Amino acid sequence: MATKSLKAKGDELAVSNKQLEILNGGIFAEGELPYFKDKIDQIGQFPLRPKKLEILQINVGYMCNQVCEHCHVDADPDRKEIMTRETMQQCLEVIKNTGAHTLDLTGGAPEMNPDFRWFVEEAAKAGIQDFIVRSNLTIIRSNKKYHDLPDFFKEHNVHVISSMPHWTRGKTDKQRGDGVFDKSIKALQELNERGYGMPGSNLRLDLVYNPSGAYLPGDQAAMEKDFKKALKEDFGIEFHNLFAITNLPIARFLGLFDCIRKL
Repeated sequence: MATKSLKAKGDELAVSNKQLEILNGGIFAEGELPYFKDKIDQIGQFPLRPKKLEILQINVGYMCNQVCEHCHVDADPDRKEIMTRETMQQCLEVIKNTGAHTLDLTGGAPEMNPDFRWFVEEAAKAGIQDFIVRSNLTIIRSNKKYHDLPDFFKEHNVHVISSMPHWTRGKTDKQRGDGVFDKSIKALQELNERGYGMPGSNLRLDLVYNPSGAYLPGDQAAMEKDFKKALKEDFGIEFHNLFAITNLPIARFLGLFDCIRKL
């Protein structure tokens, strides 16, 4: 597991221009793979045109209580860049002017932004009907001031989407750090106690799996079945769905990508 952010270590991969330099090299520079803009041009869809804004996803900051080796935004406790209330106010105006119905909040740990709760409450007044919070779970157990997050989520009918590397302690802690698995299990149990993830409940609780290495995840349906069986039998935990994703090859994850590319 990483111990500091790339920025704190002065790593060149913390600089966006260096990331772009690497990504624009290799198989793209040699023409083995097309750029996205070239691909959509080939099928007559360039340039892409927006229609109606329905879902607004916002990263409210890089501050996080975890240091995950595979994090593609280089989030970390030492990252102090967070969205200000002034910028959030501008986002609220976008919501009012566009009629967007869903607000999807991510980070870092979005809950660590000091204006997180204010933003959720004001967004509801602005017309947001559905909230999504992408939580790392451990934030709920990291500090007493976050212990009531499950109640806050329930009060505002927040759809919780939680990172969960594996149903075993060893694989989870290897990716996200010692103690993460136990804290995640405790947080999931607390969410279940509020009704999250339970059969027939409209309090949505979904898990996300993403591999820590440069490879694709397995079959999503099969993985969901395995996760549900193991978490239910071992810890009595229920959840609705599991989604398998892959990280963008940027920030810390780009370091692994670049090492493989050079082999």
